[in-house]
Amino acid sequence: MRALFLTFVALFSVLRPTAFAAEILIEAESFDSSGGWQLDTQFITNMGSPYLLAHGLGRPVQDAVTQFQAPQAGDYHVWVRTLDWVARWKAPGTPGRFQVLVNGQALPEELGTQGAAWGWHKAGIAQLKQGDNELRLHDLTGFDGRCDAIYLTTSAEQQPDNSSEILSEFRRRLLGIAKPVEIKQGYDLVVIGGGYSGMGAAISAARMGCKVALIQNRSVLGG
Repeated sequence: MRALFLTFVALFSVLRPTAFAAEILIEAESFDSSGGWQLDTQFITNMGSPYLLAHGLGRPVQDAVTQFQAPQAGDYHVWVRTLDWVARWKAPGTPGRFQVLVNGQALPEELGTQGAAWGWHKAGIAQLKQGDNELRLHDLTGFDGRCDAIYLTTSAEQQPDNSSEILSEFRRRLLGIAKPVEIKQGYDLVVIGGGYSGMGAAISAARMGCKVALIQNRSVLGG
């Protein structure tokens, strides 16, 4: 019986890291402070999300900083969704380089150095404490480094989903966003497009007493 119990304990120990892997997704646009990084929203329909841009005209910008919660302490594999933005033109060099710092420690991989399309680049392994932790985006060049999201997991086998679909199932699951089907009706005016003209039309109609629906294909307004 004791041997059987020890076998069960050993098997549980082997299976536990995969079966109970902790996962954390941090969207770059949700950082507590963007520092010198700028929020770029104009390509959401192309790559699925807004992202932070280090536009420093050749001077490294101030770190973007956020605090986040880890459900358990341990070693986390850190993935960053980014790209080498000049690779599509086969241009030499990697001008958009940056690093991720976790609790003040820089992870070994320089990011923004591979891939002509948006994808997940493994930054390294970070040791997290349970509860509060700090994450920084540290620009190295000032030449338009780009960061969409950061994914952390205790599983070495877990691969983040690379879909460019807006709010993919992977993001919805980790962000706890439900996907209900809503039926809307009873509007006097429906405005398609949340640019300046669309916003002006919607506001004017609402002021005149109309019930207005303003539909925009991005999570922010503006042309």
